[in-house]
Amino acid sequence: MSPKFVIILIILSLCAAAQAQDIEIHSEFQRYNSHGEVVPQDQELNPREILSPAVPRNGHLTVQVVVTSSAAANYFLYVGANPPDTLKVTIYRQHFVPCGTDSCPDWLTEVPSPSFGAIPELAPWLPNQTSRSYIFDIWVPHDVPPRRVRIEGLLKTGIWNVAPMEVRVIQPTVPDALDLPRERNAAPVTEPSSATAHRQFLRFMNGLPPQLPPGILHLSDLLQRNAAEDMLLAGSMGLRSPQLNFLQWTPFVFPQVGPEWYLRVRDLIYRYNP
Repeated sequence: MSPKFVIILIILSLCAAAQAQDIEIHSEFQRYNSHGEVVPQDQELNPREILSPAVPRNGHLTVQVVVTSSAAANYFLYVGANPPDTLKVTIYRQHFVPCGTDSCPDWLTEVPSPSFGAIPELAPWLPNQTSRSYIFDIWVPHDVPPRRVRIEGLLKTGIWNVAPMEVRVIQPTVPDALDLPRERNAAPVTEPSSATAHRQFLRFMNGLPPQLPPGILHLSDLLQRNAAEDMLLAGSMGLRSPQLNFLQWTPFVFPQVGPEWYLRVRDLIYRYNP
C-alpha cells in the first residue's frame, strides 16, 4: 500500500469521525429527545441561536448542550471559559423519562468537567439512541463588572468539536432571594418547557412573589428558578409595561407558538432602563 493511499485513508477516516459526533448549544426551552430531535411540545419555527446571550449579575443562564453521534461512540465533555474563574459553570447530565410517545430530558445529575459519556447508553427504554443531553448552568457573581466571557462546550472523541458562545454580563443585578418562598411549582414534562416559567410570570403579573424550587433535581427546577430570578429583577426595577400585559396571554391566545416566546419576556426585562 503506497504512502499516498495511506494518507488518503487517514484523511477520510478523520472526516468520517468529524461527521459522526457533534455538540450544539440551545436555549433552555429546547429539549432534545434521545434521537437528537426537539420534542414535539418544544418545536419552534425559528429557534433562537445562542451566540451571545445576556445574563444579569447574581443571576443564572441555563443552556441545553446536546451531544449526538450517528454511530456508537465514547467521548469526554468539557466546559471551557475565557477568562477562567469569572463565572461559575455547573454541568448537569439529563436523564430521559417517558414523555407521551417520546422521551424527554428531566432528572439531573451534576457531573464534573471533563465528564465521560457513551452513546448509546445501556438503557433498553431508549432504543436506537443517538443523542445525550446536558445542561450548562452558569452563575454570574454579583461583583463581576459588565463584560463578555467566552464559554465553550468541548467534545473530545478522536477529534475535538467545539460549541462556543459569548456570555454578555449586563449591568442589572438580581436581588438576593433569601426571603422568597421555596415551593416547587413546575409544569408536567408533557407540556411545553415554557409552561413552568409562565407560572412565575403570571404570579408577578398578579402581584404575588416569585417561588424558588426547594432544590435542583429536575430541568423544570432550573426553569422555575430562572423565571423567579427574572421576576425578582423586574420587581426590583419597578417594571410595568403594556408589552408584559400582552405577553402574559401569549400561550393562551397563540397556543401554537413555541416555548421560546418566554425569551421575549426576558429580553424586555433585561433591556429595561428605569
